[in-house]
Amino acid sequence: MPSENFFRLSSVKQQYIIDAVKAEITRAAFEDFSIYNIVHQCGISRGSFYQYFANKEDIYLYLFSVYNKNIMNHVVDSLKANDGDFFTAIESGFRFAIRMLCYKDSKVYRQHLFCNTFFYEKLWKENDFSIEKHPVLHEARTLINRERLNVSDDDELGILIEIINASIIRECIKILLSNSNEATACENFMRKMDFLKKAYRKPDTNQQS
Repeated sequence: MPSENFFRLSSVKQQYIIDAVKAEITRAAFEDFSIYNIVHQCGISRGSFYQYFANKEDIYLYLFSVYNKNIMNHVVDSLKANDGDFFTAIESGFRFAIRMLCYKDSKVYRQHLFCNTFFYEKLWKENDFSIEKHPVLHEARTLINRERLNVSDDDELGILIEIINASIIRECIKILLSNSNEATACENFMRKMDFLKKAYRKPDTNQQS
């Protein structure tokens, strides 16, 4: 993640550096990413750049964290607005995430940012974005209304989340690497959610009475 020195810069300077970083990610895959190109474009020394980021891996983690934070904040807001309804929050968060993947940045940029060996090894093998390391994920989990779910404990909730995460990753990869679009991704994901609701969502007793 960026150092405190980076966050002490003005918002204009921060954005100028990030724009140069994004341009370099768009230009080249992870293996060919060049910090030299960034410092040349920004007109700063390599030493100055390393006061902001430790290495290129640090840059990729930060940019991913921006995506992740926005999505998780959206999920938290949905949980708060819907009495902790887990599936409503997941579906809303998925639509928000897919919209970001489809429109926030260029497709080449998104492919180079997310589709590389480092990304998967760091995030999934080392679990750098686990609940223990990120308070916003912990907040989201505590807001879930478990009385509306057929889960008996944290382990079962964790299994349900793992199943859903696998579906989310699958649809996101289709967006990044194929001609899948927002509508198709949402249709496929919602079909899976409807299936999971039959097993994991308790009937709404208020509607039944």
